Amino acid sequence: VTASMFYERERGTTVYSGHATTWTGKIGLKYASDYGYATSGGSTTNREACLNKELYSWDSSSECYNNDWLYKSGTYQWTLTPYARASYSVFIVSSDGDLGSSTPRNTYGVSPALYLNSNVKISGGSGTEESPYTLTME
Repeated sequence: VTASMFYERERGTTVYSGHATTWTGKIGLKYASDYGYATSGGSTTNREACLNKELYSWDSSSECYNNDWLYKSGTYQWTLTPYARASYSVFIVSSDGDLGSSTPRNTYGVSPALYLNSNVKISGGSGTEESPYTLTME
């Protein structure tokens, strides 16, 4: 499944019985599609080629994951995207750059994500703990 296919499904309404179809929090985990769209690609495999490649096979395309600002080498990271074949699993970004699924483990990392309206801009900071981003509305 490509990033655009994940995006389409993440906004769908087909869920396990009793599960919510929306969440209105301010900060959460990244979606699987967020990970796919965050790549810039490289010199051999450009962004368009990465976006047309299934995320589960990105481990064979280092230019896709090594040029993805949401990828963190050597770690597994949770996503918010549920795995449809098992009600207790979610998709994860694996340590080698592809997308897989897993049951809950507390050893995986998290990358908090937030949605910004188009009129919100980064006005300062570098995004580190010592210099967090400053956001302003235009």
